[in-house]
Amino acid sequence: MAALNSISQLKKIDCRKYCEFDGDIPRSSSLPEKLLADVSSTISDGGLIVYPTDTIYCIGADIFDQQSVKRVYMAKRRPFDMPISVSVLDEKMANRIAHLNKAARLLMKELMPGPLIILAEKREDVPELLTAGTGTVGIRMPDHPVAREIIRAAGPLTSASANLHSSSSPVLVEQCMKELGGEISLYLDCGRNALGAQSTIVDTTDDTFPIVREGPVPEERILEVLASI
Repeated sequence: MAALNSISQLKKIDCRKYCEFDGDIPRSSSLPEKLLADVSSTISDGGLIVYPTDTIYCIGADIFDQQSVKRVYMAKRRPFDMPISVSVLDEKMANRIAHLNKAARLLMKELMPGPLIILAEKREDVPELLTAGTGTVGIRMPDHPVAREIIRAAGPLTSASANLHSSSSPVLVEQCMKELGGEISLYLDCGRNALGAQSTIVDTTDDTFPIVREGPVPEERILEVLASI
């Protein structure tokens, strides 16, 4: 359990020294190849990482490994009937895990990277556990240079908030370390998250494009983008 692990004993990497900032917002990063290799190895070996995004800190795991996905649920003490979204680098990577319709592609082109999750029909090799049996997968593209470097190196990652279920959104890595402890193999610290609020979720599998969760991207902007459909 997390409480049995001293924060000082956990493995944390300060990524800020590899980033260029505009005020408090990281605009670019150049993570060492050794670090990227360590992260990729941790993921491929079934471990969990905590990584920064433009919204909150998230737990990253191999989305195609059902046991890794299960570890995410267990680390968060999250009910198994709640789907876990996925972080991708671009539309090409998104297309590997979901059947993207015109609405999904338009939203990706106009509003991603950014604080938006689109729900799309999952592909057959995506574990049912990840989607909680819904048949749809949530896809996002984090607008954060560290997250994007990690995803480019390791592939699509789970994007579950890095906290215990029903706890407040994690905007500092220290909160994640306190709550998740030794359940996580590696914590990547890049300071306070810019937005500190979870992404807007829109369902592109429904012709009415319902907003499943309100967030930083307003419904009006989503409907404006989709007006041509």
